Order: sequence, then C-alpha cells, then structure tokens
Amino acid sequence: MNRKTYIDNFGRTLRTWDKDIARLEKKAEKITRTLHQRIEALKQQRENASAKTTDLLHSSEDAWVEVKYGAEVAMNDLKKAFRKARAKFK
Repeated sequence: MNRKTYIDNFGRTLRTWDKDIARLEKKAEKITRTLHQRIEALKQQRENASAKTTDLLHSSEDAWVEVKYGAEVAMNDLKKAFRKARAKFK
C-alpha cells in the first residue's frame, strides 16, 4: 500500500470513529438525563415517605392505624423504586 492510500484509509477510519464517538455521546446524554429523572423521582418518593412520618407523629390514636397503612404503602413504594434504580445503575 502506498503512502497516499495509507493516509486516506487512516483518515477515513478516524472520521468513522468520530461518528461513533458522537453517537456514544448522544447515548450518554440520554442515559444521564434518564438517571437524573429517576433520582428526582426517588427524591419525591422520599419526601412523600417523610411526610407520612410526620402524619404518624401527629395522628390521633383512632386514626393511627389508617395513617400507618398509608406510611407502609409509601415506604414499600420507595423500596421498590430504590431496587429498580439500583438495578439500572449496575
């Protein structure tokens, strides 16, 4: 292979890799955006669970059982969301 052909092939390969790198960057941006959205959703669910703790503290003895159920549902939802998020991070 002569010098010009070698240089042309080399340049073509580099341009192909440039395109591949650009595609990977776009995928990384999408993944990052998705992860940030998941984290924000987790934070919101965490806040909801925290609010249930406040409800538990301020509930009357009669309302406590109902409030406890709501708190357990919120906590279970948060646990599921964390498991799902952890699976995506691995």
